[in-house]
This record gives sequence, structure tokens and C-alpha cells, in this order.
Amino acid sequence: MKKLALLSATMLLITTSCLKEGTNYVKYTGNINIDTLLVQDTARLGDTVDISVRGGAPNGCWSNLELMLTKENDSLVFLTGIGLFESRDGICADIYQNIDSVFSYKPADTGKIVFIGWSPGDRIVKDSLYVLP
Repeated sequence: MKKLALLSATMLLITTSCLKEGTNYVKYTGNINIDTLLVQDTARLGDTVDISVRGGAPNGCWSNLELMLTKENDSLVFLTGIGLFESRDGICADIYQNIDSVFSYKPADTGKIVFIGWSPGDRIVKDSLYVLP
């Protein structure tokens, strides 16, 4: 039994000593934060409204950030963001990556439209637009 334990410990030592540095590579596409969302208070039916959005990611391992606007229905619009996370050994520059965008939106009906910016961790920012006839 002692020989088996000694052999297992030796194999573990040999296996871990042969690993090269820099083998912990991670790459995936994930959601980024929506930090700010600005919409004017009112508009008339037929107007085109600018929606200003700022999104961001927590460190320099994030790149290719994109913001998206998705109309759920005539009274609800979602804003989300994605980015590419790529890291070797978990080393990331301590810099907040951000992206700004302005979307043009044309309301289809009168009433209140709620714009919701969703971030990971269920952090939500909201703004509203009242569309008048």
C-alpha cells in the first residue's frame, strides 16, 4: 500500500513538473455591462429619437465590444452588450473597457416606452420615453 502511495505521489510530481507555463488559456463571448442609458423625455409620433448607451467590461482582457437594441414590443425595448474575453493565465490589464453608441429609434405608437439596459448580475438601468400624438 505504501508503494502504491509513493508511486502515485511520484507520478503526480512528474506530471505537474512537465506542465508549461501559460497553458491556462480562456476565450469566450459574454455579456458586458450597460452603464448608462439616456433617452429624451418626450417625442411626437413619427419622430426619430436618439438613444445614447454606454457599455463596458471590467478589464483589458475584453475586446470587440458590441451594443444591441432589441424591441420586445411597442412599449418595451431592451439594450444589451457582448464582448470577447480572452486571457492567458488570468492576467488582464487593469483598465475598464467601454463602448458608446447612439441608436435611432422611431416609435410605432403613442404612450410610454420603457428602455431597459441589462447587465450581468442582473444590474438594470432604465429610462422612459412618452410618445405624444
